[in-house]
Amino acid sequence: MKTVIHPAGELIDFETRFVENPAIGGKPEKVGHFERVDYTTDVYEDGKTYQKYCNVYLPWCYDPEDKTRKYNVMYYQHGNTCDPDIFTEPAAKATLDCLFDSGEIEPCIMVFTTYYFDVTKDVEIRRTTGDVPAGDGNYGGGFIPANFCKEVVQDIIPAVELRYNTWLRDGSDEAIREARDYRGFSGYSRGCVCTWYMLHNEFEYFRWYAPMSCMTTAGTSIRTKLSKAQVVDYLTAPMKAHPELPFFIYASNGYPNDVMPMTEQMKYVTKDPVFSYGQDPEKNNIYFAVSDFSHSDLYAPYYFYNSLKVLFS
Repeated sequence: MKTVIHPAGELIDFETRFVENPAIGGKPEKVGHFERVDYTTDVYEDGKTYQKYCNVYLPWCYDPEDKTRKYNVMYYQHGNTCDPDIFTEPAAKATLDCLFDSGEIEPCIMVFTTYYFDVTKDVEIRRTTGDVPAGDGNYGGGFIPANFCKEVVQDIIPAVELRYNTWLRDGSDEAIREARDYRGFSGYSRGCVCTWYMLHNEFEYFRWYAPMSCMTTAGTSIRTKLSKAQVVDYLTAPMKAHPELPFFIYASNGYPNDVMPMTEQMKYVTKDPVFSYGQDPEKNNIYFAVSDFSHSDLYAPYYFYNSLKVLFS
């Protein structure tokens, strides 16, 4: 695939650059592997303990015996109808391998999570409508508190980062906060909504964010019509509460057949004084890239090819 740079167009009124990974579609020489991590969570205020799992992608160079090399960790939340196994199939996994095969991007550990309570139940309903019990606040079958963000911080982070060679020294809340510089959260579509939600609620635990292909709902229903002020207030609240904490948001969206309200939000959100627009984390803290893709979780590695050159740097 030829490398293509998409310059700014009529879509938005600030610079945007998106580069397609020329390696995707080829056969990577350096390949990573997946491991499943099981954990439990009881954050949903119903007195129940849920048995869950996430899939952890370890890059080609990961050596469990080499305790001197520590890895950054990028969490990825899938979109509606999907599950944490989405990139474990050979063809999809190869797109992750291609991210690190060339040496352009520093290898990191990637963690594939799910807001669904049990991806093995009601499979056909999940795969068609996505409306099965979930902890992200978007289940239509009855009220479930949107405590997925707590699940990530309290249960998933310790389960993963204490198992692998990361910067987390122990499972205490203080230690998880201390390691925020080495941790990012990302998500696609409904998982992108979760990413904005994580930014708002768990800002003290993550420095890097890669929301892909969906607008923020500011903690409301995706059908709620929000004012510009509501969106800006929601996305800037954590920075105003913690002005001492650095951060970087690398947002991405497709065009013309993707979630256009995201692009509309980025037009005005990036102009707020809290943000500095650009791709240099030394002086900037937000960037927005536009691709020419339609809507599919399987495009996430294409977006990561752009964002991971900036995040963690």
